[in-house]
Order: sequence, then C-alpha cells, then structure tokens
Amino acid sequence: MQVFKLGSAVLMCCATMTAQQIKVPLSSPGQPATVKVSLMNGSIAVTAGAAGEVVVEASGRAARERADVPTGMHRLDVSSAGVEAREDHNVVSIDGGTYSGSSNLAIQVPPNCSLQLKSMNGGHIEVTGINGEIEASNLNGAVALKNVSGSAVVSSQNGDITVSMDKVTPNKPMSFTTMNGRIDVTIPGDTKARLRLKTDHGEVFSDFDVKMEPDTSKPIVEENRGQGGKYRIRMDKNVYGSINGGGPELRFETMNGSILIHKK
Repeated sequence: MQVFKLGSAVLMCCATMTAQQIKVPLSSPGQPATVKVSLMNGSIAVTAGAAGEVVVEASGRAARERADVPTGMHRLDVSSAGVEAREDHNVVSIDGGTYSGSSNLAIQVPPNCSLQLKSMNGGHIEVTGINGEIEASNLNGAVALKNVSGSAVVSSQNGDITVSMDKVTPNKPMSFTTMNGRIDVTIPGDTKARLRLKTDHGEVFSDFDVKMEPDTSKPIVEENRGQGGKYRIRMDKNVYGSINGGGPELRFETMNGSILIHKK
C-alpha cells in the first residue's frame, strides 16, 4: 500500500508533491481504478485527468470570525489541509478534514474511473466528465454531476441534485434522492427505464413520453402487538411509470422539492 499525506510533512513511497498537491500513481495504470473520498467539512470537485494517476489538490478553509475575540486582539487562522491518500491495487482512498477544520478538494482522476464520494458539512460535490460507476452522498450540500457516463447513485439530506448524463449503462438501476431539495436529471432520449417517483411537497415534470402505471399498491401491515408493539397500516406513496418500453429502475425521491426529468 502506498500512503501519501498532505499537511503533515509525511510522504511515503515515490510521489511528487507541491505545497498543496499530491500525485498518486496507480499500481496498474492500464486497469480500471476506483477513487474513494471521505470529507468531514468542505467541497469535493472531481474532473477527468491523466490515465495513470490521481492528483489531489487541497485548500484549507478559514473559520469565520468569532464574536468573542478579546478587545484589541485578532484571531490567527491556522488551517491545515490534513489530507491523506492511500493507494492499494488501483483503489485510491482519500480522507480529509476534521470536526475542527475543513478542506476543499480538487481531484483529477482517470477518465474511466469509478467514484465513491462522501461529504458531511459545508460544501458541495461536483463531478465533471467521468465515465464509470458514481456514488455521491452529501449530508448538507448539493450534488452536481456534469457530462458523465455510466451509472449514478446520488443522495443528499439537505441540498439539490443536478445530473447530466451523456450515456447510461444498460440494465443498471440508478437512484437520485434528497430530503430537502430539487432533483433535476438529464438522461439520453433513448434510455429504457422504469421510473419510481415520489415527492411529498413538490411536482414532477418530464419531456419524456412517460407511460404511467395504474396504482395497484396494497396496504402494508406491520404487526408487532405480540411483542408489545403496535399494529400499523401504511400505503406505498411511490408512483411508477416507464419510458421507451421500460427497463432498469430509476428512483427519484424527495420530500420537499420538485422532480425534473429531461430528455437529452
């Protein structure tokens, strides 16, 4: 395993490094790669770069001025990118940010690359021009995928989801879900899919010819009285439809926001 650190003056194995940049060579440059990013505070931006390496650029984010600064004094912002990257058999794992600090990461990856991206607070996730399996999860922030191909599983708790796909992997289900935000997804016009749609406080719009399915849902009964629980009946609130004759399931779900499905 190759380990590279930024912000702690530690560098193991052969890699070039500038003040705010790590270059991570892949063990097998000609083989598919997977990049995993976990960030506590900050934004993640991923773009297509060279085929044989992953380049990580990190910038610290200074904290906002606090109101309890002693009279006649000012705070000295001491921020460290604190980023670590590990490479093992073409899997690059990147960790950055802590509860007390934050980083913005700009990452260049091979164009044909799978991504697993997670951010918690104070930033957005943006991916541009990547062909692969993309998983992006942002707790408090937006997620945007631009001109990507392959498949996507995108989620946010508090933020909009915007996706533009040039090509989709056939027979691969995808999911776009958020709690508070709008979902705006553009997919190729010949995409074959079954749509699973749900919004509690919003509307659904599409320029596809969507064939809606009749509501055949049955009550779901949860019987827990024998264990001291309650008897509960609930209904499936999802609405289903198909485009171009149907295919793998594409899930669109938000509680507070509208859903837009565009034909590319």
